[in-house]
Amino acid sequence: MKEVILKSVNGKYSIPRFIRFRISKNTNFKFEYKGKTYDKSINSKNSEIKQVSYLVEALNIKNKKKRLEFVYDKSCDLLDADFYGKNICEFKNGKCLHDRYYGGKGGGCCCRSDHSLMCKHLTKTGCSVRCLSCKFHICNLVKKKGIRYHFNDIYLIKYLFNWKQKLMIFTDFFMTKEESLRNIYRNSIILWCFSKSKKFVKYTLDDE
Repeated sequence: MKEVILKSVNGKYSIPRFIRFRISKNTNFKFEYKGKTYDKSINSKNSEIKQVSYLVEALNIKNKKKRLEFVYDKSCDLLDADFYGKNICEFKNGKCLHDRYYGGKGGGCCCRSDHSLMCKHLTKTGCSVRCLSCKFHICNLVKKKGIRYHFNDIYLIKYLFNWKQKLMIFTDFFMTKEESLRNIYRNSIILWCFSKSKKFVKYTLDDE
């Protein structure tokens, strides 16, 4: 069994740009941390360690579908840590910063500006699905706070998705995890273009 060990230099790990092409049944990936090596994710408050540990665990998942699902879920977890943990959208009484500023009904980024239509997955308690694409797109009020998200901020996406898969993730708004993963797994721009479904429904949230 061949080992590939990621090592840290001055607190930053050296990761080959096309490391995904080295995935094979005969290769085991590890990362070095405090004199030990690990081949699965570990709990750490250090963002660099957490990201590298997620990446290494994903590299060791040889089943493609399971690996892509792991990448999707952990990428969502990393973004959710900010959206929910840090409350960057400043939700108060069910309304975000954008809704309070513009007098919205509570749909935020999940509805049209004239409040005529909303995402079909939006409920009174929030989104009913895990949509990775939506998590990358934030309103201008949040951006003015200096908060922005890019694919390269997440090692799992940066190193394990190709350009077609990144394009799909970036534009597959208002879609379920299953729909997005199906497109990512197929890895076909042609099939992806014909996979679009109805995303908006008539606005029904009560203005409470």
